[in-house]
Amino acid sequence: MSRTTNSNSESESKQRNVVSGNAHTNAQTTGVKNTGKQRPTVTQNQYIKNLVKTHITNNHPALTELPHPLDFDKYDESILRKYKDHFKLDVPDNLTLRGYLLGSALGLRTFSGKKNQIGKPGARITKNKLANEVKTHFDNYSVKENTCVPHFIYKVKTQKKKFKMEFKD
Repeated sequence: MSRTTNSNSESESKQRNVVSGNAHTNAQTTGVKNTGKQRPTVTQNQYIKNLVKTHITNNHPALTELPHPLDFDKYDESILRKYKDHFKLDVPDNLTLRGYLLGSALGLRTFSGKKNQIGKPGARITKNKLANEVKTHFDNYSVKENTCVPHFIYKVKTQKKKFKMEFKD
């Protein structure tokens, strides 16, 4: 039994043989199949960019975004405490994990919990308050170049070297 309709390949091959044009040109324009790749549209490009942005990531530690150097809230508590001790700031120590636990309803009944209450001498402060105190001191601190530059040069020269004292007989 023969087919009455042409398949896609038969219809395309028949159209390729048709020559059309006006009197000035003999170019084949009708029925010529575009053999090049189609370029994606603007919306398709945007869709691909969104897919790449949301689903393809590079989790290398060197590529993580570092916090701003003056964002003291992101610093570790030990660094803030070292800064406070180095510059001898008149600020109470910050709370440790135990201090936060003592701030709970159960911990407030203990002696240590009562000692850490605001307004008592020796009371501790939260990390955010310590970070704010360190930031205000840092902003108001004036740097003396004649002491800072030699100290910096010494630190750079002795980087990764520890002071060793040797006793000779």
